[in-house]
Amino acid sequence: MKMSPLPGWVRFYFYGMHGFFDEIIFTSIFDHVASDGNNWSLKGHSSIYSFFIYGSCCFAVEYLYRIFIKRGIPLLSRLFVYLIICYAWELCSGLILRQFNACPWDYSHYPLNFMGLITLEYAPGWLFLSLWQDVMFGYFLRLRFHGDGDFQFIESNNSNDVKNGKKVK
Repeated sequence: MKMSPLPGWVRFYFYGMHGFFDEIIFTSIFDHVASDGNNWSLKGHSSIYSFFIYGSCCFAVEYLYRIFIKRGIPLLSRLFVYLIICYAWELCSGLILRQFNACPWDYSHYPLNFMGLITLEYAPGWLFLSLWQDVMFGYFLRLRFHGDGDFQFIESNNSNDVKNGKKVK
């Protein structure tokens, strides 16, 4: 039976949902820590826009991941590039959404913010998520499914695939 890679729309959907839920978890934990542990409601928040922002950003970075792996770019260098892209994507997305008075975030109250759209205070979180996303890219690009429409996921053994962040020889 013919095995195919996951279609782009499936990966986009996963990346969007993954980012949406990560944002809810991050904001609930960040608010708890920022309140000196006094806020145990753990109410996270997000916006439906985050699905499209995370989905499109991760889809674009996935393309870079493939190039980086082929060229043997080390993990730390990849993480630095991912961090820059995350901030640039968030800034551009925020600028576009502000044109329609639809930007759901405002970091103006943070000391290390730029235009209220990005803040360096979130850099450790972005780095952690970039590392996690790097792992996810390697996993999703190795998955295959049956071409008859049955989404029974099977890990690929194709020698051209990526394994553990490196191209398998």
